[in-house]
Amino acid sequence: MKYYKQNDYEIISQIREGNNDALELMFEKYKPLISKKIYKFNLYYDYDDMYQESLMVLLKSLEKFEDKYSKTFTKYFELNLDRKFITIVSKRVRRNEIFKKNEKYIYESNHSTFQQSEYFDLVKKEITKILTNRENLVYTLRELNNYRISYINEVYGLSNKVIYNSLHRAKVKIKKHFET
Repeated sequence: MKYYKQNDYEIISQIREGNNDALELMFEKYKPLISKKIYKFNLYYDYDDMYQESLMVLLKSLEKFEDKYSKTFTKYFELNLDRKFITIVSKRVRRNEIFKKNEKYIYESNHSTFQQSEYFDLVKKEITKILTNRENLVYTLRELNNYRISYINEVYGLSNKVIYNSLHRAKVKIKKHFET
């Protein structure tokens, strides 16, 4: 599409008249700007979602834009898009801070995300019989309760190497035990 030949104000008036081709033209025109902003805010790992969010911001900007103010539509949209991405990034940072602050409580109160079978307790007793105390502790925390390695390291004072080695030995013993 040849959007560079058309004025934003003309395209906006066509969109407000119900012209869907003009809307597609506007989406195409601002695609490079949207991509640039997604990468600027380091949101490229959610590119598709952020692109959809950006298109919604573009639609709202088209609805609310008034040319009586001395701003171009591009600057108006860019400002709205920046604000949206700042909000998204801020929410993610706050969630991460809340999680880190309450990590111990979250891990202690939330167990496995899957439904335990009726045989879980029997299997757990069997596992406890064949593992050492450390292997049992590490295996239970990591594999059964989904704790992160960094959490186990911090709370129980075990080095990452000890955790990984204990976990590996536990898995080998369990596999060997249930194969025979």
